[in-house]
Order: sequence, then C-alpha cells, then structure tokens
Amino acid sequence: MSMSSPSSWLLSDNSRYSTRARLLFMGLSFAIGILTFLLYLALWYLCSSRRRRRQQQRRLAAMSAAAADDANGGGMSADAIAALPTFAFAPSNGDGEPAGLLDCPVCLGQVEAGEKARRLPKCGHSFHAECVDAWLRAHSTCPMCRAAVGQAAATTATKQQQAAAADSTVVTPAEALPPV
Repeated sequence: MSMSSPSSWLLSDNSRYSTRARLLFMGLSFAIGILTFLLYLALWYLCSSRRRRRQQQRRLAAMSAAAADDANGGGMSADAIAALPTFAFAPSNGDGEPAGLLDCPVCLGQVEAGEKARRLPKCGHSFHAECVDAWLRAHSTCPMCRAAVGQAAATTATKQQQAAAADSTVVTPAEALPPV
C-alpha cells in the first residue's frame, strides 16, 4: 500500500516551483500577516487614545463647571435674591380688563391676586416669590429657561424696580403664562 502524497503545491516535492520560491512565498505571506496585525494595533491605539482624550476633556469640563458652582455655593446669595424685582400680582390691568392668570412653574400653583411674585430680569419669567427664592438659593439660573440670574442683573433690576415703585404700587405681569 502506498501512501498518498500531499496535494499542496507548497509541500509536495514534485512541484514545478523550486524550494527557494516556496520559501519566499511562505516568508512573504508571513510578513503580510504580521504587517496587517501591526496596522490593526496602530489603528486600535489611535482610536482608543482619541477616545481617552475626549473623555478626559469631558471630565475636565464637568469639573470646571462644578468648581464654578462650588465657588458660588451653587446658588445666589440672600442679598442678590432680595435685589430681584417683586410685585403684588393683580389679575387685571388698571382698565378692568383681565391681564391673564399667572402660574408658578416651580410649585405648579396659580398666583392669586395680591400675592407677592418675583420676575427674573434677564428672561422675564415670573414666579411666587417664595418658590423662586428657594430655587435661587440652590441654583443661579431661571427654573424655566436656565438663563443665568447674576448679581449684575439683580442690581439693574433693583434700580428698575425702584423707578417703577415711584410710578405705581401695583405692577401687573407683562406676559402671563398660559395654564399648563
């Protein structure tokens, strides 16, 4: 019984290719495989280092935002909050026509006639004074639109409020929020 000879041209002795050509082909195939693997490793390293850099930038941005909030205590001082304009809510303007209802987005309640309300100077949103004061002690932004409510805005609003108080004692909201 005779053994069957290998069918591969690379391994058989009776191939028309020389041993030297077969070795060269095997070496070239091995080198291409190694280069492909090295290229894969280089691409993986570039992608992972880019991802790590983006994550580090996000962490740094979050830390700097947290540091800014910590520097401000997260919210506004009592003096800055007191400097914001307040008014006694009147559901009708002076002509007897209804000016609209005012809903407080913080407590989700309606502002009743004569209740003390506060309007934020930058965005113009109005709230119950107690509700927005509690919010502003913890945050320095509007609860509705997240506009910054800063010390400069509060000082400007105080001057405007004093001028308005000289003109009239009851201020109606310029724009009442529709019921939700």
